[in-house]
Amino acid sequence: MLIFNTTYLVSDKSYGIWYKWLNEQHLPSMLESGFFSKPQVAKVLTNEPQEGTSYSVQFQIADMKSLELWNETYGESFLSSFSKQFGEDVLLFSTILELMQ
Repeated sequence: MLIFNTTYLVSDKSYGIWYKWLNEQHLPSMLESGFFSKPQVAKVLTNEPQEGTSYSVQFQIADMKSLELWNETYGESFLSSFSKQFGEDVLLFSTILELMQ
């Protein structure tokens, strides 16, 4: 079992629209794709100064093959749509975590 983690750096001015997008569009569409389960959203706590606030959005996914298939099917359109909607007001990067227990 893997965790697909995306960290978003959200500008203060875009928080409201990003949070609405997250709950009304992103989380439902990821679950409806059939690849992901058990979403979690967490605020990243840091003492480092940054412009905006970081949030971690995590989903469980069965294996790397499933993640690669999702990426081939949906990844490019997701990034394109996300970039058009938020531009540089919300930045993101993804990591893949392997559950050890």
